[in-house]
Amino acid sequence: MALESEIDELSDPSKRLSARHLADLSDLDAADARRLADAWPSIVPERRFSIVSELTELTEDNVDLNFDAVFKTALADGDANVRAAALRGLAEYEGRDLIAVLADLLRNDADAGVRREGAIALGRYALAAELGFLRDDDAEAIRATLIESAEDADEDERVRARAVEALGALSGDETDNLIESIYGEESLWLKVGAVDAMGRSCSETWLPVIIGELENRAPEMRHAAAFAAGEIGDESAIPPLKRVAIEDPDPEVRLAAVHALGEIGGKRARVALQGVLYEGDDALREAVEEAMSELSFHDDPLNPL
Repeated sequence: MALESEIDELSDPSKRLSARHLADLSDLDAADARRLADAWPSIVPERRFSIVSELTELTEDNVDLNFDAVFKTALADGDANVRAAALRGLAEYEGRDLIAVLADLLRNDADAGVRREGAIALGRYALAAELGFLRDDDAEAIRATLIESAEDADEDERVRARAVEALGALSGDETDNLIESIYGEESLWLKVGAVDAMGRSCSETWLPVIIGELENRAPEMRHAAAFAAGEIGDESAIPPLKRVAIEDPDPEVRLAAVHALGEIGGKRARVALQGVLYEGDDALREAVEEAMSELSFHDDPLNPL
């Protein structure tokens, strides 16, 4: 079916979105991408949001589908919900052409939710830069944008938190100093963002702070601290994580601790998970068994059981 017919079909809000028609939007060439961009504003916002959301689900189910052209078109949508959904749809995109777009969205978009998604997306590029997959000028542009956002006292706190979290992937004294500064602020969300950044840094330097925050009164902080401990991966975090997995009053925090133990891995983590299995909440059984299976696979990929 020609793209014009597909657009007519998808544009009609009275018709159910068909997976077959949506799949036809995969791998659009430049000419069809322009046709879609021209027609896009004529589709009602609710329908545009549904299209982007369902395309994202399709890519999760079928890695051979590629809707990057649609998602890029939707980044300029007049509806903030559509722009945020488009950013989530581009979660696997790695092209450096998106860096400047993400930086602009993070610093200039009118909607805080879109700016948060922009920070998350830019964080993936920060990790790529740290691993040496991007040019030095790209890495510096990413660092500068994230620092600018994280330091902006007029910015929404949750946007700043996401920016400093993203920045955590980029090593260096400037990053460490900023993480420490943000952690020292009074806002819970900024403190959580700083702890998230500590985890992304994978630096054992932050481990005493992270382990201390496992005792925080706020479940949001204990959750962040558990994940951060898992990302750093040091075995000294195993005993406090085991305690959290068994005793914490919040089920999401207990689940995060189990996940972290699986991330750390090794014999001591396996023993700790076995302890959680026998002493902890039965609701965690599936998560614990999954974490132990992951440990078995990493120990012996050819004979995971």
